[in-house]
Amino acid sequence: MSNCWHGNNCHINNQLYNVPILMKRISRFAILASIVLGALEIGCNHNGTSTTKQNTTKISKVQENLINDGWYIPQSIPSGELPKEYGVKSKFGQQDNYFDIKIGSGCDVAIKIVNKANEQCIRYVFVPENTTANIQMIPQGLYYLKLAYGKDWMEYDNGNGIVEGKFTANVSYDKSIDVFDFGKKNSSTIISYVLQINIKDSCLQNNFETVSISEAEFMK
Repeated sequence: MSNCWHGNNCHINNQLYNVPILMKRISRFAILASIVLGALEIGCNHNGTSTTKQNTTKISKVQENLINDGWYIPQSIPSGELPKEYGVKSKFGQQDNYFDIKIGSGCDVAIKIVNKANEQCIRYVFVPENTTANIQMIPQGLYYLKLAYGKDWMEYDNGNGIVEGKFTANVSYDKSIDVFDFGKKNSSTIISYVLQINIKDSCLQNNFETVSISEAEFMK
């Protein structure tokens, strides 16, 4: 009888001793899983296009007219480099030349990076307000920017695999006077530019010179 009682106590004591060890293992696993998932999430944010939810509950008269013409309000606005479905086939260089784009408050910005030599757009980027984007591997050459500022992004699928997008509130279009020199062919120098765009008291503030252009000019 005493042996049986002693055996049961030993079994119980072993279970109690193993619980903290098991909990430690579970905790370590949970922490490791959190780190891995966090790393995956961070990695996703730095590659391709992410999305930001858009308010679709209030529709303006401008949006209503566009909806009647076949445009639609996407549930989320894009963020980062836009895919080829938006009409621009991205081109990349061998050097890690880059634009570092910082958008302040007041507007979202869609930016086209245009090769000055042949007028071809090599990258199309959407940067929501109060965010940044790092556009890497710009090919060597001279470039200028076409910029669309605004809010309430809408899109139109023209049926041939190309999606058009534009702002429908507080819209303006600019082209940079500044030309950004990313070096000559076969140069080994890495070149970068920091672009800062902000709206303050309804006035656009950039750290580079621009002139106004039409919507049609931006869309080309």
